[in-house]
Amino acid sequence: MAYKYTFTPGLSSVDRAGVLFYPELFRHAHDAYEAFMAQLGQGLPGIFAAGDLHIPVVHVEGDYLLPLMHGEPVTVSVSPDSVGDTSFTVDCVFTDSQGHTAAKVRSVHVCIDPVSRKPTAVPATLRERLAAC
Repeated sequence: MAYKYTFTPGLSSVDRAGVLFYPELFRHAHDAYEAFMAQLGQGLPGIFAAGDLHIPVVHVEGDYLLPLMHGEPVTVSVSPDSVGDTSFTVDCVFTDSQGHTAAKVRSVHVCIDPVSRKPTAVPATLRERLAAC
């Protein structure tokens, strides 16, 4: 089951037409991803504080299908798509206030050893929690 994250685009997030400005799509996808990780018990602040793992985004792509308007609630459904040896993919589906799919974002995250700065295995606990979704 996908994790649900909700936000309402404010004035600082939209263009002159009142539509969510394209870089904001990625910001909100990342905010939803952060909340999803916290829900899994894998909050990014804790991971960063431990200092033994970095999880940078190495690829992101998005598609607008319908406009997301200023002041109208948006729901983001977050779910892992795949988990590899050293990386995992997360899909975010943006739904407008009428329940229509308005945008999609896919991001690829790689686990990096902070000392060697090389890819490392997805930790077992994170792998299990992502797979459970």
